[in-house]
Amino acid sequence: MIQPGLAVQQAMKAALAASPALTSLLGGAHVYDEVPRGATAPHVLFTAIETRDWSVADQKAHESFVTLEVASKSRSRAQVQAIIQAIETALDGAAPALSGHALTNLRCVFISAARQKSADTFSAQMRFRAATEPL
Repeated sequence: MIQPGLAVQQAMKAALAASPALTSLLGGAHVYDEVPRGATAPHVLFTAIETRDWSVADQKAHESFVTLEVASKSRSRAQVQAIIQAIETALDGAAPALSGHALTNLRCVFISAARQKSADTFSAQMRFRAATEPL
């Protein structure tokens, strides 16, 4: 069976790639596990997945925390904020099908947007919490 955090990431990636609002803002389905050479911002990158046992006495369960990084090419906060909103709309409370697991809930639990001093552009981090049970 596929690990629950990976199942969540795959479902999230598919949901983001299927979001017309997000793909319009990114100029395509620029949602990556690893940024391809030569790719430019804006894009979304999966940076971390942390999975914890969340079982009770008679039921196996997990909670996974998935961190996304949003890269912007704009010197204005507006682009990164619009991308954050599109991601949150596509994922928060969504119920994408998972491979080998049932999704109990998916929620955005953290957002941080900041200016990148080295590039003078904005980026953001978002963290989602997914509760899952094996099928």
